[in-house]
Amino acid sequence: MKKAPEINRENINRFLCPSCGANMVFNPQNGQLTCSYCGYAQAIQAVGTVEEKSYEEFLRPEAMQLQPMAINAMQVGCASCGAIVNFTPPETAQECDFCGAKIVALPKAADPLIAPEGVLPFRVTTPQANAALKGWISSRWFAPSKLKDFARPDKISSIYIPYWTYDAFSRPDYDGERGEHYYETVYYEENGEQKSRQVRHTNWYSASGAVGRQFDDVSVPATTSLPQNYLNALEPWDFAELKSYEPAFLSGHKAQTYQIALPQGFQRFKEIASGVILSDVCRDIGGDEQRVHNVSTYFSDITFKHLLLPVYAGAYQFSGKTFQIVVNGRTGEVQGDRPYSWLKIAAFVFVLIVLIVILASVLR
Repeated sequence: MKKAPEINRENINRFLCPSCGANMVFNPQNGQLTCSYCGYAQAIQAVGTVEEKSYEEFLRPEAMQLQPMAINAMQVGCASCGAIVNFTPPETAQECDFCGAKIVALPKAADPLIAPEGVLPFRVTTPQANAALKGWISSRWFAPSKLKDFARPDKISSIYIPYWTYDAFSRPDYDGERGEHYYETVYYEENGEQKSRQVRHTNWYSASGAVGRQFDDVSVPATTSLPQNYLNALEPWDFAELKSYEPAFLSGHKAQTYQIALPQGFQRFKEIASGVILSDVCRDIGGDEQRVHNVSTYFSDITFKHLLLPVYAGAYQFSGKTFQIVVNGRTGEVQGDRPYSWLKIAAFVFVLIVLIVILASVLR
């Protein structure tokens, strides 16, 4: 079998096509590096597996391992919303994907960061993302007609957003009370008639103990550039399809630098875990009701991953307000907000009133 020619990657911003010498980009359609000019395609060799890293060991100053997302990667910051985006030339960043503002800052060499451990490659192509966006816009009743102008290929762009995932074993010690219901019959007189009813009471008993739970791949967005409800709606992500991080997956796409640091993300993980732990404690207390006075949780065997997840993002201004749109780069699901056309709403109300008047006159 003839061996495929190697891609020239002496500079990470140059995945040069062995056939014609043009820049190759990651193509979501075939999942390969592909030349847009001659069509040559070559598989990306993502070496290794996506492994967990020890949280406590990584936070030691001597163990902190920082590096750019790619050799010679560039970054640019948005002066409006503060987002920092990485890209590899010839990719550029002229407008902020998150707030729509013009980017006037000059690109610079990307700052070192905690290197991504894994990536979910794009599976939805740009035309598919735009088709999904057009369908979403057409289903928005009472949206201004100008909103349709947003459904153009140049209005949304592909960008990987950062996530942390955490694994940990929790052992919460708790104390509280278990409530057990009992009923008494109460007799009373009503309109001269003797009646009875059941009255519920509760006996409370002290309860204490410990419960254990293993948390696995609890995902925490490391971006503040997108609303939390959008990010929640994009889940669940198909982490089973994660690939070991390889800079070639970024070729032709951008990647946002994490805005929430690793320790801050872990605090968010603990907030998420606390709700699950409280349910575990109540279940362990048992009875008909529970009162939880104190929960002291110890986390051990904490590990994490830094992941890049794919979206198409864009933003537009309307009447002085910013509206954001995001498309899941794996499923094509669209999340976003939109303005309302009060003229369309008024016209609809007018037509509705006219129809009611006509219907009323017919029924007389």
